[in-house]
Amino acid sequence: MPLRFPVLIAIALVFFSLAACTPMADLPAAAGAADTATETPPVNTSVPAQLTEPPAVAASIPPAAGRVVFVSDREGVRKLYLMNADGSNLIRLTSGDSTDDLPRWSPDGTRIAFVSTAQGNADLYVLDVASGGLLRLTDDPAKDSAPAWSPDGARIAFESYRDGDYEIYLVNADGSNLTRLTTDPQADNNPAWSPDGAQIAFVSNRSGGNSDVYLIAADGTGLTALTTAASPDSDPAWSPFSEQIAFRAWPNGDGLSAVCLADRDGGNVTCPSGLPAEVGVPAWSPDGQWLAFRSLRSGTPSIDLISLADSSILSLPVGVEPAGDPVWSPDGTRLIFQADAGGDMELYSIVVATGEVVRLTESNFYDGEPSWAR
Repeated sequence: MPLRFPVLIAIALVFFSLAACTPMADLPAAAGAADTATETPPVNTSVPAQLTEPPAVAASIPPAAGRVVFVSDREGVRKLYLMNADGSNLIRLTSGDSTDDLPRWSPDGTRIAFVSTAQGNADLYVLDVASGGLLRLTDDPAKDSAPAWSPDGARIAFESYRDGDYEIYLVNADGSNLTRLTTDPQADNNPAWSPDGAQIAFVSNRSGGNSDVYLIAADGTGLTALTTAASPDSDPAWSPFSEQIAFRAWPNGDGLSAVCLADRDGGNVTCPSGLPAEVGVPAWSPDGQWLAFRSLRSGTPSIDLISLADSSILSLPVGVEPAGDPVWSPDGTRLIFQADAGGDMELYSIVVATGEVVRLTESNFYDGEPSWAR
């Protein structure tokens, strides 16, 4: 089945190219020591990969654009790094002996929320990328994790263990107005904010030990169960227009999962990935037409894409074994993912229309948890 991508106008290409080349080496050390990486520049090694059903007409693919933040322990402890989407201009954003994880770009691409043990326990921080300003959002002896930005960038949802079990909390992006959103003796975690800002999806085992996907309004009202199956459901991902939620399901109790879909009201549940297999967390394309996920469905490591138009599946062999879930480029032409490069994790990208795989990092250490912004 041919792939269709939106045509990018010339002015957008110029804008993205300029954004990708924004110099970052002048971040003040006191705010995160954004030093230029000392190792050799990343090697862009092309890996042959073919679509199982090549497009009938070769698409004109723009150059990789935007910036990718990721986690690496190449200097002995996990820190945040930044690079252009083609692997160039690699710099370190954070320093010190703390462990820094789970970076997430703000919707406008100016700030990064992440988890750090800078003060001895896992708290949330926000880094202003242009100025290097670092803000601590939470301060509690218990673990705070899994930051999720509101669509307007004003608030962050997260999970916290501060009450003796995981609950969902909200905090303003300036650290004010900390609010507990859920209250239940069972674990509530993995929040995902709807693109329209009205609801937050999360995972809970409050229904008797089996995990399900729930929805709650941002003001704490309207708690509803999206899934109610006797088997586990997890990892909710909103469609770009807030109409559907993709999630993982384990219907057979054999450890194999499927990618499933439900309307926002819990109706029209389908599992377009087919029979349960070893599949990862689904990621929506920016236009809402595709769901991408890592897969071993065919016995060969691949990135698979489900067409929302007809539920057909396109398999993209990648030549390496993905060990992290794919992330779409803002223009929808590429995916980035972490994979085992023979003993260490590295980052790769794949052009969806051609199947070309490019290795973006080369450190012989862990490189993973990518987040892509314009």
